[in-house]
Amino acid sequence: MDVPPPAGSEPVVARSGVEQPPLRLGTADDVSRLAGVLADAFMNDPVFTWLLRGGLRLKPRLRTMFATEMEQYVLPNGGAAWTTSGYDGALVVLPPGAWEMPRSATGKEALRWMRAFGTRLPVAIRVQHAMEARHLHEPHFYVRAIGVRPALQGRGVGSTLMQPTLQRADSAGLATYIEASSERSAALYERLGFLHMGVLQLPDGGPPVWPMRRPPDQDRVRSRQDHSYHPRRCPKMAAASSTSSSVDG
Repeated sequence: MDVPPPAGSEPVVARSGVEQPPLRLGTADDVSRLAGVLADAFMNDPVFTWLLRGGLRLKPRLRTMFATEMEQYVLPNGGAAWTTSGYDGALVVLPPGAWEMPRSATGKEALRWMRAFGTRLPVAIRVQHAMEARHLHEPHFYVRAIGVRPALQGRGVGSTLMQPTLQRADSAGLATYIEASSERSAALYERLGFLHMGVLQLPDGGPPVWPMRRPPDQDRVRSRQDHSYHPRRCPKMAAASSTSSSVDG
């Protein structure tokens, strides 16, 4: 995946004005630690707490799930994971044309998914199919997951992790796509230029998610003016849009 390199030893200053540590691309050797970061970040996520359940087993299941996704889906498809030297957060992204998950798995690969989801695996498959049916079909960069350690949320780390992908998308003239799993995260993505594509109610009684598309930079002003879905038409999202600017994925 052709993504601009991190800014060397120069720190990044987030929109919040807080100086951020330099970003770097994760490698296969970082998968375990990156999965741990994402597991910490998603412990209270409404989608994963509903999907995985498990009580005290939730964090190990999240860690297994994120590690399996990176090893079997993201890295083999040319995707990348951005993080910091201190593993403050992680962003997992797939390049244009590589967003679809594999349609088959070996017995060993399937066992990893079983360890993550247990008896909820059939529900997870139905959720994935529902999300794929609503997925953006134009060429785009797909932010599969972004998370920040709870103690560091609200400091601009999530916005900073987004920057290499958004810059690459703008340079290529392509959209960026993400699914927001909470109103708080949707509010953050709005501030980064993402626009709502409606609400997706997950199957089997699952919570809603909000598919969002960020146009490339040159199209963004026009898209905001023309876009048919606006938070005023959804009271919940209007409230989310007015939350504090410290919201950080």
